[in-house]
Amino acid sequence: MSVDDAAKTVKVKFGGANSGLYYIQLSSTQYGRITKTNLSLTVGSSITSITPTMGSMFGGTLVTITGINFSTDPLDNPVKVGPNYCLVLTSSATQITCRIVEITTPVAATAQNVFVFLKTSEEAKCTNTCLFDYVTPMATTTGIAAAFDTASQTTQITVSGSGFDSPAELVLDGVKQTFVSATDT
Repeated sequence: MSVDDAAKTVKVKFGGANSGLYYIQLSSTQYGRITKTNLSLTVGSSITSITPTMGSMFGGTLVTITGINFSTDPLDNPVKVGPNYCLVLTSSATQITCRIVEITTPVAATAQNVFVFLKTSEEAKCTNTCLFDYVTPMATTTGIAAAFDTASQTTQITVSGSGFDSPAELVLDGVKQTFVSATDT
């Protein structure tokens, strides 16, 4: 793309490649091939951390994956947590957030591997522990009731139970609802 003789740099466009170590050959039209010492390029992606490392065996956990060389396009890096997909919500070069899909058959297994697939059909390498435990939720529900609120002209839903934590989310047909109030019950 450009050569800067004063700065002694050459800038090239690189379309990407499968993960690996590549040696670059640089040639000058006037002087021929230039030594390839220190002209290597490591291509790849890795996962450095996952938070949280456990969540409901029924799905729904919001997972943050930190690493290097992810795509900024949420469609380029599909994620799986064990046998279940994790729907990518946001993606940057260093972080992916995803929500584990609702699981039709609950998984009650520990130490499920977390995989980030790269656009090149590879997996990002894990530099630390990339394990996620599916656990039985601590919270329980005992009932749900809906009532029309004339003051706000909205239908308000009350879910009863125990062990709800904050911040909690209520999603109705895929739409996140706004809380009026919340307690641990």
